[in-house]
Formats: sequence, C-alpha cells, structure tokens
Amino acid sequence: MTYFFTYGSLMDLDFVTSLGVQYKSACSGVLMGYEFKINVQDKSNPRFGYANIVKNINTSVEGVLMEITQMEFPLLDSYEGYPQMYSRSKMQIISKNMNKIHTAWVYTGNLNFIIARNLCLTPFQKKRINNGFRFLSKEYQINLLRIIK
Repeated sequence: MTYFFTYGSLMDLDFVTSLGVQYKSACSGVLMGYEFKINVQDKSNPRFGYANIVKNINTSVEGVLMEITQMEFPLLDSYEGYPQMYSRSKMQIISKNMNKIHTAWVYTGNLNFIIARNLCLTPFQKKRINNGFRFLSKEYQINLLRIIK
C-alpha cells in the first residue's frame, strides 16, 4: 500500500470510485508550504483550468490522504493527464486524524500548462471539490470557496 494526496476534484470519493480506483482508507491531510491555485490551463477551452499547488512557505493545502495500491496509479494517471499535463512526486503530508506524517504521491501541474492567474472551474469540478469539503477545516473551506467561486 502507498499514500496518495489529493486537493481538487479527486477529493470526491464517489468520483474516485467511479474512475475504478479502490482506496483502503481516506482521511484529512495537510501539505505545508504550498497554496491551492486553479492555474493548469485546459488547452481545449483556455478560460477553464484545473487545480494545482504552488510553493508558498506561508500557506498550506488541505485535502484527502488515501491509502491505495500501486495498481491504482494508471487510473489516476489517466485522469490527471500524467505525464503531459501533471507530474507526480512524493511529498510529506500530515494526516489530521492521526497527527502523523506520511510520504504520499501528489500531482502537480507541469510548467507548459501553468498560467499566471486563476482560471474558472466547470460546474462538475466545483461539485466534486465541494463533495470533499467534509475532509477540510471550516476556515480552509471558506478560503477555497473564494478561489473556486
């Protein structure tokens, strides 16, 4: 088993399951030193984009920490447009319920798809992110709603 951390539409566990991904467990997680953005541009509709994280030592990103098998990554990679649109690397995630640090795989946008401003989300993306709110603190939910409006 390995850990996977998500901060965008994959926080919707029903959606994750619909992709064919089977996770063993899921809990709230925090990635320190990063901030949430919607700056990975959709090449077919440049007004719209996808969630991403960028380094910022003053902030953190909340999301869902899942325990999965390595066999689940082809499904996740396909959804995330890996390796063209997103890269995947290991990062240190704090699980909020166990207050423990886990090394987890995290997707980040590739430079050739990133732009310098936040983009719009589709209604489906907004709904999937909202479906993951139960894993987020109230304060983070408020901040996230300002970004995804």
